[in-house]
Amino acid sequence: MKRKEKAVVVGFGWVGQANALALLELGLDVSYFDPTEPPRHYGKYAARYERLHKLDRVLAIDAPDTWYVVCVGDRVSDDGVQDIGNISRALDSLKDAKGGVILRSTILPEHLEGLFFDYYMPEFLHEKKAVEECDHPYFFVLGRTPAARPEPEFFKTLRSRAHKSFEGTPREASLIKYLSNIWNALRIAFVNEFGDALGRPTSKEKLSEIDRVIGFMFDNRNYLRYGRAFGGHCLPKDSRAFVRSFGKSGALPLLSGMYQSNDRHRQLEKDLPLLPEWYSEWPDRHISGWKALSEFFYAIKKHLHLI
Repeated sequence: MKRKEKAVVVGFGWVGQANALALLELGLDVSYFDPTEPPRHYGKYAARYERLHKLDRVLAIDAPDTWYVVCVGDRVSDDGVQDIGNISRALDSLKDAKGGVILRSTILPEHLEGLFFDYYMPEFLHEKKAVEECDHPYFFVLGRTPAARPEPEFFKTLRSRAHKSFEGTPREASLIKYLSNIWNALRIAFVNEFGDALGRPTSKEKLSEIDRVIGFMFDNRNYLRYGRAFGGHCLPKDSRAFVRSFGKSGALPLLSGMYQSNDRHRQLEKDLPLLPEWYSEWPDRHISGWKALSEFFYAIKKHLHLI
């Protein structure tokens, strides 16, 4: 029987924890390394958390069948300068590893060159559904470096479960990640600005009118519902970083204006308590008969410890 793959998640924040909990469900032995002990973000998975092992050093269980999944966060200043210092240091600590390196951190294309990893697999997670979306990704986007070692077995499972798959260069994978987040931020800003133009929703009746108009046009889809301004971990910082990197000399007026619109709407929120909070998740996917059968056989093999 083939040896069971091991995963070490490097960086145990909300993205790292989602990856660790999902990889357990995929049948891997999972450990994590983080110099701190972050709070647990996904309380309903308490039993899975108990199956994770914390390492006191990142290469403590290094072996050829170990995959390091780097989920260290970037930092973006108010004017859009991206700092990947923590990510770079995490990757440098793995240069002598016998195992492979999968980068999941969000990094602008301009910063990818010179970094040490085998695969760049950006995440497309929503905070409330991050574990489920790691386990059954809507997008499977993979950037392969020229010298990448053979990919891990669990990629096959993720690829088969994904709604859409893309394989190319790390730069292309990065661009898809930024396109996804910026498109979502732009849609939120547009819908909110249009709703604001219809009048101040100071009553349930007025709010209902705005919702009916926008909901009819966009079928109440994710990111196209009137409500509060966009925020969270990713949309603000990733949009700022992209505009700074690609919008030299005012080349991106639409995306730059998106921020002004979102900030204006955020100020309105203070006087409009009826504005609903919203969260998003990827739409449910239709599962074909063949894919359902594949999932069924995978579950049987896992139960029999054949994978």
